[in-house]
Amino acid sequence: MGYDLYGLMPSESVVPDCDFSDEKTTQAYFAWQNNTRGAYFRNNVWYWSPLWSFVSNECEDFLSEKDISGGTNNGGHEICKTKSKRIASRLRKLIRSGSVESYSNSYEKKVQSLPDEECGICKGTGTRKEWMGWQSELEWLKYHDSLEQKRPGGFKWAHECSGCNACKGTGKVKAWGKSYPFSVDNVVEFADFCEHSGGFRIC
Repeated sequence: MGYDLYGLMPSESVVPDCDFSDEKTTQAYFAWQNNTRGAYFRNNVWYWSPLWSFVSNECEDFLSEKDISGGTNNGGHEICKTKSKRIASRLRKLIRSGSVESYSNSYEKKVQSLPDEECGICKGTGTRKEWMGWQSELEWLKYHDSLEQKRPGGFKWAHECSGCNACKGTGKVKAWGKSYPFSVDNVVEFADFCEHSGGFRIC
């Protein structure tokens, strides 16, 4: 899942119509999109969430509650040209002052300090019930009639997964929050998009 942002009037140009059923027209459209500043910006859900949270906090003096909420889903909310320009200006000011880099460093320290969480697949046991005995063939046969593969995997599969394909037998997994990175480069790219987008739609 990701967030696709489309400029409403990128680089002061009108967005061309495109018949996506026609290959030639489609290729021409994407060539235009790739070569037009402010035409398109994309983040997967992992990158977008902390980016938009940062933007929302830093621009809450002019972004409405509807704007902020609209950036948390793929509902097609539009940010007007004036606000888009103000986002770009605010972000660039924060980039120049070093505030974005400072925030990024603090964010990374906070995320890395998150403790591991209990594995939701094996409930912290280190093995799934159907994979009991994964440690050795002899141990496996205490719980199963055969070593052969059967749903959900058999001894070879269970052994390679160390009893649980999520935590590898540790009973713990990386904290969910560690999956959401914050990148200075991403802020720079987003600021450039906002500056040239002519306003944008969040899809």
